[in-house]
Amino acid sequence: MTSEESFARLDAIRAEKYPYEERDREEWRANADNPKKRAEISRRRSDWIEAQDRRENEAIKALIPRVGLPCTVYYYTDRHAATITKILSPNKVVVQDNLVECEDFYSGKYIILPELEPREQVFTKRRNGIWILEGHPTKDGVSLLLHYQSHYIDPHF
Repeated sequence: MTSEESFARLDAIRAEKYPYEERDREEWRANADNPKKRAEISRRRSDWIEAQDRRENEAIKALIPRVGLPCTVYYYTDRHAATITKILSPNKVVVQDNLVECEDFYSGKYIILPELEPREQVFTKRRNGIWILEGHPTKDGVSLLLHYQSHYIDPHF
């Protein structure tokens, strides 16, 4: 599977809609006085949503990085926009933070620029499918998110 195919799979999963929406609405209206039936309808929908969330999380963990892929380095309460610059192995990548322009620090508005900072960081994919900064523990370590790019500095620290 290529990087593009792995992202297409994630997009397809996100685009799926609950298939029984109309049927459930009709049954809900028809069973206004039957709380057991309404609970069954709600449970059916929530079960589908939970399964959908599990499939989406699995697809995110299975994403394949490529050079030039925009990503986010997650530092506890802060997020830094970054870009993958090298792939050392299927489970090890090098990223550099993007330069950003601050529009409003307290509201968290930043413009992400295409230029990169010179500092490089190496991330490894762990057995649980999460990308963690090399040398950090899997639990509570600095993580890398491949499925979006965002920048935010928490003004409360």
